[in-house]
Formats: sequence, C-alpha cells, structure tokens
Amino acid sequence: MPVPPRPLKAVVDDRVDHCAVTSGRWPALTEVDTRWRGSFGYFAALVGPEEEQERIPLCRIEYLGGDRWTFALYDPASDSYIPQLLHTGRWEGSPDDAFETAALVHLADYEA
Repeated sequence: MPVPPRPLKAVVDDRVDHCAVTSGRWPALTEVDTRWRGSFGYFAALVGPEEEQERIPLCRIEYLGGDRWTFALYDPASDSYIPQLLHTGRWEGSPDDAFETAALVHLADYEA
C-alpha cells in the first residue's frame, strides 16, 4: 500500500480537525487527533474540558493513492477496526467522510 506523503498528512490533519471542531455538530469535541502509521491514519476525538479530557478512538483511514481512502470503524468491544461503509453508502471516500461517519456512531451521546 502507498504511504501518504507528509504534506498530505498535514492537510488531512488540519482539515479534519478544523471542520469537525468548527462545524458545531459536536459541541463537546475540542480536537480530532490523527496518528499515522504507514498507509493508515487513526482518528481519535478529544472531548470535554482540558483537565478532564477523554480520548475516544473513532476510526482508521487507509490511503490507497491519489484521492482514494478507505474506512474502518473502531469497535470498542473487540478493540479493533472493522471495515464499514461510509455514511455516503460507499466503501471509499474522503477523510472528512470517515470522520463524519465515525462521529455519528461514537460521539452521539456526548454533550458540552
């Protein structure tokens, strides 16, 4: 699998975090943290006040090259990532689509 170049990783990190935090859809969300390993990016939500912040694993994205990404949703019961369709109904999409899909599942119960 191809590894996303460093500038692309930075764009994904900034764009997903900015869009998620400023959208107002997830009021308890303070940051989306992205960690990279090879062709995979792992999104986690940081929610709550800074002194009591909780880290919630959300999903994994996989870079396929060009503008192609796949998605796997974090499953806390098995502590693993399970390939899933995005909220768009497709197997491939943008990192923003991956965040939105995972947030619908994992952040629905969090309030500011």
